[in-house]
Amino acid sequence: MKQSEEQTKTYQIRYNTHSTDDSNRWRLIADGEETLVSNIIINTQTKTTKDYIEGLGDKWHVTCDGVLHLKDGVAYIETKRPDNAIARHLAKTITWRIVGTLDTMLLGWLITGSLKLGLAIGGTEVLTKMVLYFLHERAWFKWGKLGR
Repeated sequence: MKQSEEQTKTYQIRYNTHSTDDSNRWRLIADGEETLVSNIIINTQTKTTKDYIEGLGDKWHVTCDGVLHLKDGVAYIETKRPDNAIARHLAKTITWRIVGTLDTMLLGWLITGSLKLGLAIGGTEVLTKMVLYFLHERAWFKWGKLGR
């Protein structure tokens, strides 16, 4: 198996019952190829699956879909993130900020009765809220688990 795969694959993870030491404790299987590793760090959804093996019966293992990176005998499997995520978050930040600023200007005008004051309020908050939204969006992308 290559040192670094950039495409998402399905990996089966099994304990190596023939392990001679800690360096080959785990079997990592994808596309019919096997790699022996000392440890596996998984940052993606996993599921338990089983195969029937003649003479042994059911054999359980962990399965996950992700991108593999090998380093110092350790396998890292993670969800592939879209390459355009930051650009998309920035575009969403800008368009949402336009809508929000127009809303703030309109409300400022309606509440104060002064168009000039409404424009000043909206103009003042536009930059700070854009930065805050971008940071909020990045935090949700990194740590938000709802719906995943």
